[in-house]
Amino acid sequence: MEFSIADVLVHIDESLSKEALVKLGEAVRTDECVISAGVPSGNMHLMLVAYNPECTSGKNILLKVKDTGVHAELVGL
Repeated sequence: MEFSIADVLVHIDESLSKEALVKLGEAVRTDECVISAGVPSGNMHLMLVAYNPECTSGKNILLKVKDTGVHAELVGL
């Protein structure tokens, strides 16, 4: 089964520890439409999320991040 993959870049306002970033990535990945979510090393304020745009959106992913109490916004690519 083929499906589309889209990417969104989320800017994280707070300075989070590595452990907190791992937990945030895990929280985002609980969405069954999210394929991957991670923070590149050396860029602790950015999270790249790959997802299936047929069942979720960048806006929904941002809401998932904000639901954890983190302040963030989407970055246009």
